Amino acid sequence: MANKSRRAMLALAAGWAAGQGAPLVGGTFLQFWNFHKDWDGARWQALFGYLAELRVREVVIQWTRYDGIDYSGVTRRVLELADRAGMGVWVGLAYEPAWWRALEEGAGEALLRRTAEAHLALAAELKSVVRRQRAFRGWYLPEEIDDVHWQGAAAAGLHEHVKGLRRRLRPLAMSGFSNGRMAPAELGRFWRQVPGGGLDRVLFQDGIGAGKLTLENWPGYLQALERSLGRRLTVVVESFEAVPGAQGFQARPAGLERIRRQVELAGRYSKNAPVVFSLPEYATPLGGEAAARLYDEWIRVLRAR
Repeated sequence: MANKSRRAMLALAAGWAAGQGAPLVGGTFLQFWNFHKDWDGARWQALFGYLAELRVREVVIQWTRYDGIDYSGVTRRVLELADRAGMGVWVGLAYEPAWWRALEEGAGEALLRRTAEAHLALAAELKSVVRRQRAFRGWYLPEEIDDVHWQGAAAAGLHEHVKGLRRRLRPLAMSGFSNGRMAPAELGRFWRQVPGGGLDRVLFQDGIGAGKLTLENWPGYLQALERSLGRRLTVVVESFEAVPGAQGFQARPAGLERIRRQVELAGRYSKNAPVVFSLPEYATPLGGEAAARLYDEWIRVLRAR
């Protein structure tokens, strides 16, 4: 696999040097924060204009409720704007801020039960909203599944959690990532047998921006995931890079060359166009000066195709 990955990376580098193509992605995540409630119509229109320029076809809302803060009104606005722009929307449900702490404390069973109840209650509230919107594509579960916390009995609990939700919520999507703790084949089996078995779509983060995986070892994991999940697999391309030495997690926009290599790898092993995390924050002028520069560069390359 090492030699195969090396050949693949050399081919990608040669393609970039020759100026072949540009990063073409299918969609982006959109993560709501309090300031989104204060955006006026012009700012929302600007965001969707930028996304259209980047040729986005779908938006994945990360969550509609976060730590008791409700973004239902913002979700409704995004659905309406996406409908006008000809884009689809996956609606994220309720995020549990204590998710990772509860897992570390071994409270996974109670956490899954509480999370499922929150998802179903919020979906019931949103049912009349999504029914009226042609842009609605399905439901997204904001909790992310890693390769550390779901071994043994916990795996069976997670499997039942996903199956139970899918009986009530369809289509259903969820995301995951790898810390490199499992070998590629083992990770593939896990996703086929545990959460993946009850999902219509798996959005798997490539981990390049967060530094969990590298451009060299990611293809092996990606190939194993594709074998296990087939058409249900969509790659999440991380368009950021972690800021070294920062207190806590801080990130900045990545370079376009690295992003393109990630997109090309995704295209080799997934039949679906990748989704970016996340264009609004890291690759549009609304994300600040560095994000505006990345956007401008990306648009220039797209227009030169």
